[in-house]
Amino acid sequence: MQMRREVVYAAGIASFILSYIIHSPGLSKPIYSDIVSFWYREGWPARLRIPYIEMSFEYPPLSGFLTFLAAALGSNIISYYSIFSAIILVFYMIMLEVVIRLCEERGIGLEYALILLCLSPSMILYMVYNYDVIFASLLMLSLFLLIKRRLTSSAIAFSAAALVKLVNLITLPFILMHVERWRDRIKYAIVSLGIFTAVNLALWILNPDFIDGTYLYHVRWGLENAWYLIFFPNSGSWNTAKLFGMLLMVYGLLKIYLHDDANLIQRTFMALSVFLLTSYVFTPQMLLWLPPLLAVMGSLPIPYFFLDLANAGIILLWFETPNPISPGSPPQLLALLRAALLLIILLETYFASRGARVAEKIEGMA
Repeated sequence: MQMRREVVYAAGIASFILSYIIHSPGLSKPIYSDIVSFWYREGWPARLRIPYIEMSFEYPPLSGFLTFLAAALGSNIISYYSIFSAIILVFYMIMLEVVIRLCEERGIGLEYALILLCLSPSMILYMVYNYDVIFASLLMLSLFLLIKRRLTSSAIAFSAAALVKLVNLITLPFILMHVERWRDRIKYAIVSLGIFTAVNLALWILNPDFIDGTYLYHVRWGLENAWYLIFFPNSGSWNTAKLFGMLLMVYGLLKIYLHDDANLIQRTFMALSVFLLTSYVFTPQMLLWLPPLLAVMGSLPIPYFFLDLANAGIILLWFETPNPISPGSPPQLLALLRAALLLIILLETYFASRGARVAEKIEGMA
């Protein structure tokens, strides 16, 4: 029996409601959420200060604007949280619709969308948490429009995704190669990068400290949930660790850029997976970038269930651990397990796109 899209939407709304409840600041002991922490920053609720101009904010401009909008419309912490959650819900519904349409066009069952986007522990825990659902929604919308050859609209959505989180910029090289004509490639690059550059340039002109407070803030951040923390346990070696991760990232991305056998969705999934595995910061909510791509690929790897569980456990144990960034702490052990499982899925996707399976590859090497 073919699953109806209404079932996916109903399950998605139910998951959103549960995510809204468990992070609600109205609870005596809510599960931590970045959204709530933004409200309690000094001066924000007392006197709304414009992010990037009157105060620094460590996420790209569209993220700060949506946060400022929710704070401006909300008269207290509950109304602010509810408005912010409603914004996330809108983007979540867009993501579901895009994934459903792509699955239907590809002949892929909607059970993948149901399991990965509605019923997974990580989706429930990290939906009303940060900007990652918004980012994933805009990225999927951009890919959907690109597949439909609506290039200008796709480029605008791509730029909007970069204005939420920069990470999709690593996919631009093979996205441009997906566009057939050189003239259209140049137009796509100009529109996508032009909007992004114009917004950032305007804010930099208005506030010369904008770049430092927004983008260099995370450059100075230490290792967080990176698997190679076990090799660099002391903060004094973290600059070396960042270089190590960057070299791995360059190698992995070059493998994806030069891999012509994979389709657009597969390459996007692999590029984001490489980034997550090599970045010195892999916060658990960042995993939400991957489920929409897996659903459209019609892929439900067995390791993903354990990866998802380990990823959910990071926030549940974070505040229960005296030193959660210690290499031997429960959150970091879960992060290590998560990385190993994601690597397995990445390799499976890479070799499957080349017409081979990981098990067969290992057997052949043996």
